[in-house]
Amino acid sequence: MKRILLLLLALALMPCFGHAAAAEAGILGKPFPDFTATDTEGNLFTLSGQLADHEAVLINFWATWCPPCGAEMGFLNEAYEQYKDRVAFIALSREEEDTNETIEAYREAHGLSLPMGRDEGAALYQYIGEEGIPATVIVDRFGNAAFLKTGSFLSAEDVMRVIEAFLGDGYTGTAVLSEIPKDASTRAFPVSSGRAIRVENDGAKCVLFRVEDDPEPQPAYVIYDDAAHLRLEIAASDDPAAVAYYNYRDVFTLQNLLDAERSAYVIDQPMPDAEAEAHYVCACLMGEEDENALCVYLIPGDEYIEELAEAMRSWGYDVTWEYGDFTWPETALSQAYLLHIVDQDGVPVPGVMLNFCTDAACIPRKSDANGNVTFDGAPDVYHVQLIKAPEGYSFDPDFELYTDRTYGEWLLRIRKNGDASAPAR
Repeated sequence: MKRILLLLLALALMPCFGHAAAAEAGILGKPFPDFTATDTEGNLFTLSGQLADHEAVLINFWATWCPPCGAEMGFLNEAYEQYKDRVAFIALSREEEDTNETIEAYREAHGLSLPMGRDEGAALYQYIGEEGIPATVIVDRFGNAAFLKTGSFLSAEDVMRVIEAFLGDGYTGTAVLSEIPKDASTRAFPVSSGRAIRVENDGAKCVLFRVEDDPEPQPAYVIYDDAAHLRLEIAASDDPAAVAYYNYRDVFTLQNLLDAERSAYVIDQPMPDAEAEAHYVCACLMGEEDENALCVYLIPGDEYIEELAEAMRSWGYDVTWEYGDFTWPETALSQAYLLHIVDQDGVPVPGVMLNFCTDAACIPRKSDANGNVTFDGAPDVYHVQLIKAPEGYSFDPDFELYTDRTYGEWLLRIRKNGDASAPAR
């Protein structure tokens, strides 16, 4: 069953139309052709005109039928609202059948404000040499293509970090950006003994789907509420910025699902209603490698279980199901507060000084050669204060971490200097 889900998930996350041809495109660092487009509100958009008033231009190629395009559109819209006075945005459909009316209806249905229009004849799309959508190009203030990405952005923060690379007085010449700058802010993320998707709805019922000759069942949960309340867990070896929650429509990196008060990753997944085309949701956690994906199905009522089984059979598998129990690897009950300190690249950082403080006293600790800190004081609410980073590293002065009264485990990220995405301490 896992192999079915992995295949479907990999296909869903891939750019529509196939692989990227960015390496062969050869557009980076070169002047981008001036072009004219009309957005769905009738406004004329020219590259030269926008560069006269903005520090950069972001061009997104997409289509209304493309799920990965829709998955990132909200992130682009959030970045547009943040940067529209400094950066011009336009999302151009390269699909011939997407009319201005179709695109405007899509824009209104999804609550989008960024300008959208058509890439007439897919001329610009052909110029960039891509074979997949979504694709995003940033043209810098000098009129040169300085960034090209095929595939969905996973967060608005990723979009914003890319944009920031081309803004400000320090950008004095075209500098091609080959990858998304990593988040180097000081942050603490809860970790567990492994990955898991835990359903927290009262009364949720577990169903096990079994494929002939596959010993591993696929768990599903019948949810009797309007939304499935999910708690997501990852291991200490995971990067929260590189693990995503995906439901075949929306995608979120885990670091953006952190509930600081609970010290947990949570999401309320809306359940389909009776009028929906499909009465199930496939909720997945996926890392950078497909083999790390794990998924559960969410079903809005017992009457729809067989519908899901029939869908699986239509994929060519002999599927049966039964009510049962499924147990994810349980979180280890540590007998201490554990911090795994890493830099933005995930490399352990030894020699970080910090305090575990209560109202009565502060107790100092230092990360060992593997970047780990173990504090086995009596369970309490501790204010973890960063005191000193080793040479070559820094952290944000406003960082806050308060533990719970029970032992727990966190991945704590500080910054290796040389990263321009955040100020050094």
